[in-house]
Amino acid sequence: MPENFLVIEEFVAPSDLAAFNEAQQKAVDLWKKHDFGISLYTYRTAESSIYWVIPIENFGGIDEVFSKANEVVAKMEADGYDADKEFKDLSTTRQSVLHWAKDLSYHPNGNMGQTADNPYCEWLFVSLRSGHEKAAAGVIKKYIEFYNSIEETEEWDVYAVALGYDTPMWILMFRDESELAMRQHEAALGEKYEDTFRELWMEFSTHIRKIENQKGWFLPGWSLNLPE
Repeated sequence: MPENFLVIEEFVAPSDLAAFNEAQQKAVDLWKKHDFGISLYTYRTAESSIYWVIPIENFGGIDEVFSKANEVVAKMEADGYDADKEFKDLSTTRQSVLHWAKDLSYHPNGNMGQTADNPYCEWLFVSLRSGHEKAAAGVIKKYIEFYNSIEETEEWDVYAVALGYDTPMWILMFRDESELAMRQHEAALGEKYEDTFRELWMEFSTHIRKIENQKGWFLPGWSLNLPE
């Protein structure tokens, strides 16, 4: 699994969502026509934004992504697609670079990465207290030890913001087939292990400045060149 990702977060006003979707679908069709040579994981969120997640080797990979983007934009323009005109007033963006924390992520069955059968996602944006990264990592490892000691399973990924806003920040990502399935799974675990979860969360929360939750869905139709 790749360990570094360029994330472009695109914000769309709800009133502009239909127009944005139409313009973006045209763009995606042309990306595929012209073999846009990058891997791209695409998600929409419950707040009408889009996450474009691109694996990169290192920071130098950012230049490679934009070089390939310029090449495909030139081909799209030759087809008569004017991106500036199509997307005018429809969205704004911000960028960050994430590093996948392999030792803090948990996939006991080895099912790493995004799959079409688990399209529902939740992200916890955890803003850590400065200097608390090592202690917070220790608590997550306690969660891993706990799950290793019981029959039930859970899976998650932890990404550290290497370049972006409001650092130090970790992003915890959870996936399931639907929101209902995720809530049912949480409820079953909570009923059985409530005291342990409360104890672990109280310890973890001492290292947090603030936490925000985001819901979303994987968009395979707007994703590109994904591993089989």
